[in-house]
Order: sequence, then C-alpha cells, then structure tokens
Amino acid sequence: MKRVSMVAVLALVAAVMAAPVSAAPTKWVRGPVTALTGDSITVTVKGAESTFKIETTTRLIARGAGSATREKGGVKFADFVKVGQYVEVRYTEAGGVKAATEIRLLAAEEESASKEKDATVSGNASAQGTVVSVAVDSIVITVDGADVKFAVTPKTVVTGTGMGTKTRELQAAGKAAVITEFIGAKDQVVVYYTEGATPTAFNIRVAQKAAK
Repeated sequence: MKRVSMVAVLALVAAVMAAPVSAAPTKWVRGPVTALTGDSITVTVKGAESTFKIETTTRLIARGAGSATREKGGVKFADFVKVGQYVEVRYTEAGGVKAATEIRLLAAEEESASKEKDATVSGNASAQGTVVSVAVDSIVITVDGADVKFAVTPKTVVTGTGMGTKTRELQAAGKAAVITEFIGAKDQVVVYYTEGATPTAFNIRVAQKAAK
C-alpha cells in the first residue's frame, strides 16, 4: 500500500482555515528569502531573485503571527520572516509590479518537497477547490466547476491543522498513514502540482475540513 508523508502545518494556520477557498488557480512561487524591507520581499526563484511588493492587505502566515496583515495590529513582517527561510508568496501582477497577497512560512516537509520538485519554478501550478473523491493514488477536486484529477505518489506531502496528531494516532495503532486517512470528500484543499498528462500533486494543503 502506498504511503504518503504527513505533517502538521503550524496551528497558526487555523485562523486561515475558516476562510472559504477560491476555486481559481493562483500565481505563487516558493523559495528562500534573500531580502526583506518594510514594503517588499525578495525571493530566489530558479536561481534568480524576484521582488514582491508588501501592501497593507498582504496576509502573513507565520508562527506567532497567526493570520495577520501589516495593517491589522501593525504587524512587522521582519519580526517573523528572516533571510534564508523558505516561504510561499502568492501574488498578483499588474503593470510589471508583483504584489504579494499572502506570504506563508513553509513547514520543513514542504520545503523539502519544494526543493525536490523544483517548486521554485513559477511554471509549477496550484489549484484550490473542493474534494470530490480521494484514493491512495489520486485525488479529484472541483476547480472552476470542472472535476480535475491529480495523481498522488508516496512522496506527496499532505499538510493541515491536526495532521501531526492524526499521524501519531495511526502510528500508535499500527495503521498506514495513507492519504484517505487525512482527506475526505467535501474538504477544501490547495493542490500544488507538476504538470503532465496527469497532473501530479507534490503537496496538498487541507484548507478546511468538511463539516460533520
């Protein structure tokens, strides 16, 4: 039986979980921070530096910060994000300016997955949507009203609040930590994938569990 690496995203993400997840693909990059100022962040993407504007509405997800913006509570990104750390930057681009909508510190396992899959390449994609079905080797989610299937491999990393606790419970019971133990129908997820005949998920983030 195929196994999937399971880790717990920091409890700080809990505040974000309550927000509904858009089904539209989002521009994003992952990589190490090389510079950070009061209004910008620079990340190395495929060997080249890329700078993103930090606005008052830019959301920060980091240990101790919860989900906060620079405007709310006067949070200083530099208090939580340091040069050398791996981050995921979600952004919009207009007039040649890339504006960060969200900056999230990566868990160690996500950082490893990013390095292995070269996820700092901006061509890699993510999709957000609701789970239709899940099996040990695949997941189907609804994206923009259409069902999209992604392959799941033993190296696929699943993150989300409570995943670490669930993993320990399974280990204590002598059960396999397969994806079906962590994700179910109607869960809202973000799938990070590499493109191909069948898109392959290298990281799945559970954004919101379905109501029971």
